[in-house]
Formats: sequence, C-alpha cells, structure tokens
Amino acid sequence: MKEILIKDINQKQRFEKIYNENKDYISNDLELLIKNVIVIFKRHSSNEELIVLSLIYWLLYFCIIDKNSEYITKNDAENLKILKKSFKYELDWDYKSFLDEAIKMDKDLFLLKTVIKYSILSFEKKFINVVSNQTNYYKSIGYLIPYLTFIESPFLSFFQDIYFKKVYPKKFEKIRKYYIDKISKVEFPWEHMFTIVNNISEIMWESDVIWKTKVRRKTYFSIYNKLIRKKWVWLLDTIWIRIIFQNIDDLNKFSKLFEEKYVFLDKKDFISNPKENWYKSLHYKYVSPYRDTQILVELQIRTLEMDREINSDKWISHFSYTVKQNKWTKLFKEVHYGYNYLIKNIDLIKK
Repeated sequence: MKEILIKDINQKQRFEKIYNENKDYISNDLELLIKNVIVIFKRHSSNEELIVLSLIYWLLYFCIIDKNSEYITKNDAENLKILKKSFKYELDWDYKSFLDEAIKMDKDLFLLKTVIKYSILSFEKKFINVVSNQTNYYKSIGYLIPYLTFIESPFLSFFQDIYFKKVYPKKFEKIRKYYIDKISKVEFPWEHMFTIVNNISEIMWESDVIWKTKVRRKTYFSIYNKLIRKKWVWLLDTIWIRIIFQNIDDLNKFSKLFEEKYVFLDKKDFISNPKENWYKSLHYKYVSPYRDTQILVELQIRTLEMDREINSDKWISHFSYTVKQNKWTKLFKEVHYGYNYLIKNIDLIKK
C-alpha cells in the first residue's frame, strides 16, 4: 500500500513488513476496506500506531494471522482486547457494558472503532455478513447516537440514518416518501450541495473574507424527529452551512453582502441577543432553487472566538440544545437508553 504515508519510521517499517508478508492472502475487497479505514482515520488523528493496529485488526478478523502473531506488540494486544470486549458486548446485548467501554475508551481508539464500524456499514453488501448478530449491530448505533452528538462526531449523520433505516425500516421509508411528496418533490441530490457552497463562497470572495466552512445535509433521522415535534407542519431546511470568521468585522462584512444578494426567509441574531446558555451565532434561512422546486438552507455564521466558546463548553453545544428540548422522539428507544446513560455519566465524560 504505497499510498499510505506513515511518517514515523518504526511504524512505517512495521506496517510494510506486516502488509508485505500477508498481501497474498488479502483480497481486493479487503484491501480496499483496509485502505478506507486508514484514509478516514488519518483525516481525524495523527496516531500512527493505530494505523498499524487497524491493519492487524483486519488480518486477525479474517483469520489471516492469529492472536499469537509476532506482529502484535504488548500495546497492540491491550488495544485489541478493548476493541474485542466492546464488540462482544455490542453483539451480546449487554449495552450498559458496551457503553461503559465506549465512553471510557481512549479518544483515538474510539475513533478507530467508529471508523471500522462506519467502513463495514459502507461496504454493507460485502462485509456486513461478518457480523454474527446484525440486528444488535444496527441497534447498538442508536445507543451511541447521544454520545456521538456529545463529541460532535463527523460520523453522526451517517450513523443516524443507517440506524433509522435498518432498525425502523417502515418509518424510514414513510418519512423518505413524505419528504419527496410533500417537501422537496425530489430526493435532494448531494451534488447540489456543491452549488450551494460555491455560491456562498462567491459572497465570501466578494467580501474579501475566506475562513472556515462546514456543510451538511439534514438526515432522515433528524427530519423525522423534527416533523414529530412540529406535528408535521414545518418549513424544512435540508442543508446546513456554518461559516466561521476570524473576527466580527469580517462577519459583518459578509452578512451585509449576503442580505443584499440573497432571498432569506428568517434571521435570528443570537450575537446581539445570545441564548440563555450564552450561545452566540447569526442564523439565516434562505432559498436555493433546484430544478422545479426550492431547497431551504440554514446558514450559521459566527466568529472564531464564538466557536471556541461553544466547543470548550459542551453545554452551549448542539448536545445541550438536544438535551434541553428532548429532541429525540419516543420511537427511538435505543437512543433514549443511550441518552439516559450519558446523563448519569456526564461528569465522568467532562473530565
């Protein structure tokens, strides 16, 4: 795997030795799975020891090597033991122990576990059959959703929808059809997000401001929860964009130009009037035409200082917003179990 760049010379040599001595037993599909796990993990962590561990994990999982292999260091063995224990609890329906292990896990190891699960589910047709109890595997995602919300995991959206689709398929299909029939007329395509972001970037360029931008599509899980709360009467924003500026002058420069050029339906100024928890941001809902319909976009803009305050105090974050208003509908009992566990252990987590 020449594409996998590892800076630490010792870890690089370990990785190459393990891979080269076992590559004849690694199928093309398995090699792609291993690469995907490493590529995603590297994007969020610089822990190169766990990159090597991810290769060892798959070789063990598919019985290419055994637990007594010379490749496995003492530290590898300890981490593998934690992963195996967590995975066993997940499949045995012991969700208290599963959550205990997940929440106490080192953040990089938890990230690796999450990426492994994400990758198996992304390769669902090819690799989900390696999971002995698929029902429990899908349900375990629901138990982790509150914790993934708490840590603002980049994988939250993916897990929300695959949990909803696999554990509650009839409700999932109902909301998907409702969304298309009543709200969007089309199943909103991912590629239109690029148009939305490019249009916003033009405003940033014209206002001489380029900083940090995040964009996401609202999941069917989120849509269902919100429609239930709003009793099926709701003007739906399906795309969410956040732009973080260096300072308030840059933010004001952008917002002035945005208001001149865009048709926006709603504006909430939480900078001039912060929420009770001191959350500060400026929110707009605006229209983005798509074919014969319109997409409603939520835009959030804030300064770097505001963003740091939110990230440093989880009670100002999206988690606090979700907890305070009990955002999850009663249907998702696994999510509520995970939420109740999280609330009881919140002091442990904040440490």
